[in-house]
Amino acid sequence: MTIETEPTNIKISQLFDIMQTQYGRACFATQDILAGTNVLITNAPFGSVVLYEFRKEVCSCCYRYKYGEYCKIKLTQSNPIVKKRKFHGAGLWFCSEDCLNSYQNKENIDQLIETFDILLEHYQIKAKNPIDHEEFNPKISQQYIESYWKDIEQWEHSIANMKKTKAMNQIPYLNDDEYTSARFVAQSLFNTYQTHESLLLYHNLQSNELQKISKFPILLKSQTLIYKFLKILLPEFLQPLLTTTSMRLLFGREYGNSFGIWQIIEDERDANENKEFLGYMLFPEASFFNHSCSPNVRKFRKGNRMYFETTQDITKGQQLCIDYFHILDEPFQERQKLLSTNWFFDCACERCVLNH
Repeated sequence: MTIETEPTNIKISQLFDIMQTQYGRACFATQDILAGTNVLITNAPFGSVVLYEFRKEVCSCCYRYKYGEYCKIKLTQSNPIVKKRKFHGAGLWFCSEDCLNSYQNKENIDQLIETFDILLEHYQIKAKNPIDHEEFNPKISQQYIESYWKDIEQWEHSIANMKKTKAMNQIPYLNDDEYTSARFVAQSLFNTYQTHESLLLYHNLQSNELQKISKFPILLKSQTLIYKFLKILLPEFLQPLLTTTSMRLLFGREYGNSFGIWQIIEDERDANENKEFLGYMLFPEASFFNHSCSPNVRKFRKGNRMYFETTQDITKGQQLCIDYFHILDEPFQERQKLLSTNWFFDCACERCVLNH
């Protein structure tokens, strides 16, 4: 199969170029590369979140998880970095003093911690009276999505003129998944505010909004509930960054580009056991690798960074590909189904062409 390529202005590594092809953007080696070479080590994530159910078991700094064992250290009111008068822990737990210190030494982190605590406080208040979301399954089109968000913008204009106490009565109930997403958005906005080192690459990511919502319409309603929750509760310094446009782009880019925070199995004898899915992370610089069912690059996590290492010798001009979702042992039809549902494409790698 001939792949036509054109250069892009996206530069990540001396070892590979990001090229535009007829199938989208892809990574191509700029030189011969030996097996076992790290072609990319990411920055800290642009956005990340631990699932609510694992908040006490997963370190908020390095994502260490030890079979359900609680982390030993949490933020408390006595910590000098905590400025909020009534503090609820911000949903942050740490496996060691080193991880706590590493986390709290980040620039302006006290502002993010306070933001997280506000979100946690009001999520838990609303959780005392849970509400079952009504069925939501409209026929999705780009026009429908635009119209739905227009209604949210009108709601936003209405609460802008309300007193704060009255606006607080408009805070919606979020389920666990929606609250988790709200924290992801808050951290991503904070990192935008901080001019994260991957910010420019984030702006180069493709949005998969229409494809994802077409498959899962309920996501549209969830997104708007999250938006309302955040628009009322986020502190002033983040409010200018939270718009319907920025929210839609963040979710659209997260769909199909995020990486799971999976339990790391340290004992190779247990490598085949089911791993816990603990949360997810967005690394813009790592989002340009395409999938192959016969990949030549393996990805793995160390702490809060992802590593991408060649599994074979690579020749100059060869495309670098990864396995998106640990599906290499699945039969052809199952691989196709998973990739189509989650990443919106039909895989045409060499292995799939042979299997078809």
